[in-house]
Amino acid sequence: MADNDDVDMFSKLTNDLVTVIISYLPFKEAARTRILSRRWRHIWLSTKKIEFLESFFVRDDDNEETKQLHRSHFINFVHQWIGQYNATIVKTFRLVISRPVNFLVQNCISFAIARDVKELALDFHDPVWPEHGSENHEAVFDLPMHVYGHVGLESLELFSCNINASQFNNFIALKELSLGWIQLSVQSIRELLVQCPFLESLSLKKCWEIEYLDITVPNLRLKRLVIDKCDFNQYRYEIAAPNLRFWKYSGTEGVFRIERQNFLTEVELDFALQPDFDEEIGELLYELLRQLEIVRVLTVCSFLLQVIPHAEEPFGMTVPLEVKHLILNAGMHPHEYYGINFMLKSCPSLQTLTINIGPGRRFPNYRPPFELDPEKCWTKNIVLYLCVTSSLRVVNVRGFKGTMTEARLLNYLIFFGNVLQELNLYLSDEVDENGANRETYLGRAQRVQQFKRASVNLSISIY
Repeated sequence: MADNDDVDMFSKLTNDLVTVIISYLPFKEAARTRILSRRWRHIWLSTKKIEFLESFFVRDDDNEETKQLHRSHFINFVHQWIGQYNATIVKTFRLVISRPVNFLVQNCISFAIARDVKELALDFHDPVWPEHGSENHEAVFDLPMHVYGHVGLESLELFSCNINASQFNNFIALKELSLGWIQLSVQSIRELLVQCPFLESLSLKKCWEIEYLDITVPNLRLKRLVIDKCDFNQYRYEIAAPNLRFWKYSGTEGVFRIERQNFLTEVELDFALQPDFDEEIGELLYELLRQLEIVRVLTVCSFLLQVIPHAEEPFGMTVPLEVKHLILNAGMHPHEYYGINFMLKSCPSLQTLTINIGPGRRFPNYRPPFELDPEKCWTKNIVLYLCVTSSLRVVNVRGFKGTMTEARLLNYLIFFGNVLQELNLYLSDEVDENGANRETYLGRAQRVQQFKRASVNLSISIY
C-alpha cells in the first residue's frame, strides 16, 4: 500500500525529459498533458512539434456565421500561444486554415523560421473542395520570399500556396516536398527536382495545368513518389528514378513509360477518376503492369480489374509478376470477376491477398471480355492458380458482408489453399440495402469458419 507521502510520479521527471515526451505527442494530445501535473501546464509550451489546425475550432457542418466566429477564436488562440512559447528550437510547424489571414500566416512563418524549423506545413485549401471533382481552385496564398532563404528546411508541405520553383536553390537539405491544390507546369517540376538534389519524397495532390508528367531528371535520389488526382493536359507519364521504392498513382489512364526500377517495392494504382469504360484502355494498363513486374506489394482498383482482361492476353500476364502481397480495392461485383482471376494467375508467388471491399464502381457500357457465368465462377469449371495451391498463406478481407460473391471466392481459396495459414475477416459497419448489419455479417462469417479446408494449419479470425 502506498503511504500518504506518495510522490507524484510526474514530479520525478526533469523538465527536459518532459519536453522530449511531449514533443513525441500529437499537438492536441500534448495540450491535454496540462491536466497531468501543475508543472506540465507550462512545459507543453516548449513542445518541438506545433500543429495549429483550424478543425480544432471550426466544424465543417457549422453555418458560415458560426465558422467565422470560431475561426476568429482560433486566430486569437494561435497568437496567444505563440506569444507564450518559451523554447528556441522548433522541429515541426503546421498551420491549417482555409481562410488565411495575411498577418497570421506571416507571424507564424516568421516564428517558425526564427526557431530553425525543420518541417514546415502550410495548408490553406478549403475542406469542402471535392477531391474527385474536375474543378480547379486558384491558390489563396503565395509563399513569402523569406521562406526560400531557410536553408535548414528538411520537409515542406504547401497546399493552396503558390511557389516560385526557381527560388528553391537554397533548399539543399530538403528531403520531403508535398504540393497540393496549385497550378504547376512540367518545367516547374523539373526545376524543383534539380534545385533539391537530396529530395527523397515528392507528393503532388490535386495540382493542375501540368502538361504531362516528367520525372526523368538525372541523378535523382527520389525514393517515394505520389501523384494524387492531378490534372494533366496530356495523358503521358514518364518516370526514371533509379532509387524509387514507393509509387502511388491516382487519376485517369494514360501512356506510362517507366524505366526499370531495381528497388521499386510497392505500387498503388487507382483509376477512380476515369470517366467511363473503354476496352482499349485494357492494353495500356497491361503494358503498365508489364513494367512493374519486380514490384512486391501491388494495390489495384476496381476499374483496373474490370478493364485489364480486355487486353490482348485476357487471362493473365505472359511474364508473371513477382508480387508477394496483392491488395484489391474492389466492390466484389460480377464485372470484377475476370480481373480477380487475371491477377491471381499473374501472381504465382503471391503470399498475402488483401481485399478492401468498397462501392466498386459499375459502368453502364461495360462489356465482358468473354462469357463467364457469375453463378459458376470459382464453383464450376474451376481453374487452379499456382499461388492458391502453393504459396498463398494469408488472406485479409476488410468490409466483409458475406455476400454470395465473397462466399464463393473464400470457399475457393479455403478449399484449395494447401498452405493457407490465416484468413482474417473484418466485418463491415454498414447496413446494406436489405437491412443486413454487423450482426448479420457476423453470422455469415461464422459460416465461413465451417467451410471445408485444405490446410490443417488454417486459422479463421473474425474482427
